[in-house]
Amino acid sequence: MLLSWLAAATVLERPGRRRARSALKFLRFDPGSCCFPSPLVSPLPETPAWPSPARWSTPPARYSSANHFRHFTRGRYALREAFRLAGIGRHGVLLAPAYHCVTMLDPALALAADIHLYPLQADLSPDQAALESLLASIQKPVKALLATHYFGIAQDFSHLKAWCIDHDIALIEDCSHVLLTERFRASGTGIHGHFVTASPYKFFACADGGLLYAADAQRLDPVATTPAPLIEELRGLKNAVERSRGRKLPSGSSPSIDERLEFLSARKLDLGKDPLIDRDGPSSLFSVAAATTSSLRSSRFVVDHSSIDDNIRRRRENYQRWLRTVAAVPNCHALFPMLPADCTPYMFPLHIDHPNPHFHWLKHLGVPIWRWDEMASSTCAISLDYRLHLLHLPCHQALTESQMDWMTAAFEKTLRHVAKGVQ
Repeated sequence: MLLSWLAAATVLERPGRRRARSALKFLRFDPGSCCFPSPLVSPLPETPAWPSPARWSTPPARYSSANHFRHFTRGRYALREAFRLAGIGRHGVLLAPAYHCVTMLDPALALAADIHLYPLQADLSPDQAALESLLASIQKPVKALLATHYFGIAQDFSHLKAWCIDHDIALIEDCSHVLLTERFRASGTGIHGHFVTASPYKFFACADGGLLYAADAQRLDPVATTPAPLIEELRGLKNAVERSRGRKLPSGSSPSIDERLEFLSARKLDLGKDPLIDRDGPSSLFSVAAATTSSLRSSRFVVDHSSIDDNIRRRRENYQRWLRTVAAVPNCHALFPMLPADCTPYMFPLHIDHPNPHFHWLKHLGVPIWRWDEMASSTCAISLDYRLHLLHLPCHQALTESQMDWMTAAFEKTLRHVAKGVQ
């Protein structure tokens, strides 16, 4: 029964030889030879939007008491604890979405677990029929299913929750793309999972921040974290001050976007490497040493005292700006062309037709784009397509008008630019 989570929570990985498990191969784009410059605009907020000093001592009330939460430096470490509590490990299988960031699987790989990837539909909702077939094909006990609200767009996981309960599977609700803190929860999120994880640092100008939440606070009793040392607190404050200075856009004396595109299109494009590799453990983005460390107190202060209303308003305005920009631009389409009324977007997902050359040109221009191009291989056609074609564009609250003007102009000009032999 699912209520046996407490017994599973006490099972720790023992040192020694690893048990053989189902193979998991990763497609990993290596841009080393491409020589991409650093982005000219930050993909995440770097400048805090401070409230009035009068509010510093009276942050908004919590929507749930503190014992329902545990703090971590990153959401990936909150996921590790959620997986461990659910029984994920050598004897417990994880069902994970085929479209994923590598850090979504790292915690399960760190626990030496078998991972099976379930297919998604075009809107990134789980393919329920395929999920049923996948479950029937697995011989070992399936302990948990990871379900994600991508890009801040809330999915309705009520049917998925019922399915998990029917099959005695713990639902881990991934809210790393959702505005979820101890004092605010985005509508329709954080209410389905037996465990819920979030990454507040993605929404606020702070050095770190991950959350583990459970509606049943007793489920978190086995979870203990260690406060960050003072030197890390001081380093976090120093980095926050340095980041708040922002980044400089190209000056009037710099080559224009058009000039840069002409130069880029005239030279041979280095596409980097895209090998298929075996992996028996987590990526270099996962640190065992940091797995049980709490987030910085300064980060929690920023999250607790920043203006949620301004955060939501600015993100929605910037998302709508992207929608207007790409509506008439060829070679692309918005993944979510309608922004729900109660949604706080994390990023603007844009599907491009020709990543070669457009992705590469945008990177060389210094446009801040992300892409989940390191991903476990699967048979999911959506995941295979989105891995290289779906770009994540910033829409955070700290973006200035001049930064938005420059980014939207760069996208419009780049996607209209034609090169011979596009792939």
